[in-house]
Amino acid sequence: MKQNIIIILASGSPRRKELLEQAGLEFQILTSEIEEKTEFTRPQDVVIDLSTQKCNAVSDIFIRKTLETDSVDMLNMLLVESGGILVVGADTVVSLDDNILGKPVNAADAKACLMKLSGRTHEVYTGVSCKYLTYSSYAKSLVEADFFSFYLKTLVKMYPFDEYNALDYIATGEPMDKAGSYGIQGIGSRLVEKIDGDYNNVVGFPLGEFVKELVERDYLEFG
Repeated sequence: MKQNIIIILASGSPRRKELLEQAGLEFQILTSEIEEKTEFTRPQDVVIDLSTQKCNAVSDIFIRKTLETDSVDMLNMLLVESGGILVVGADTVVSLDDNILGKPVNAADAKACLMKLSGRTHEVYTGVSCKYLTYSSYAKSLVEADFFSFYLKTLVKMYPFDEYNALDYIATGEPMDKAGSYGIQGIGSRLVEKIDGDYNNVVGFPLGEFVKELVERDYLEFG
């Protein structure tokens, strides 16, 4: 697989990092300190909006860097040789009855969330937004040459479980930093009966669709 771009992952998620590594992609991680706010309420709109915000914030960092230099530095030479930078932002939410379930604030909140999910099917949405930046010798800066975004939905059905099962899981500590109060890639997998759609999307990144998009734009080549 030939990679024709530099990929910058605008996310500190260890799960997204692992998925990109598993795919054999070369990338760097750069995050921003933006406050994640959105006026949207539909899960699919929320993940597109927040992933775009993350993508734009990190893209602005690179654009400012090139504007602050009077000449083509080592970064810009690297961009010329590589073809440019693709900044990738992503956001994942868990939704039940179109209501987004965030990360729990405490154990009681985690328990309440898990009991809502027990025996039911919920949705996991991940939005991905990508901005391609290339160096312009005329502008002496990075400029946007392409932008695309998409989201993927996966249905997750949970086994019926009681509050003792929920408390036992909460005692592991795993739910406390997870949207929806569970992690399908960890101990939480024992609560999941089946999924309909992309497993990686539930983990936090729709890897297959992402690679497909890159190949279609000639950012990646197989063979």
